[in-house]
Amino acid sequence: MPQIDRIGRLKGPLRVTCGSCGRTHVWTPAQAVRAFGGECTTVEARRRLACTGCGERRSWKLNFSA
Repeated sequence: MPQIDRIGRLKGPLRVTCGSCGRTHVWTPAQAVRAFGGECTTVEARRRLACTGCGERRSWKLNFSA
């Protein structure tokens, strides 16, 4: 998987999956920038996420295209 350092550099969708319940959400690059800010790193984004299904805050898998 390619690594990126900033959300603003996404070229494709950002897919986020909860490691606890499996709930998945997909953001377009524009939606991800609005949600997290273009300068937000993927590590920071993981720390800010909370699952709307089970409330988990620490067990996220991010898949993206650089």
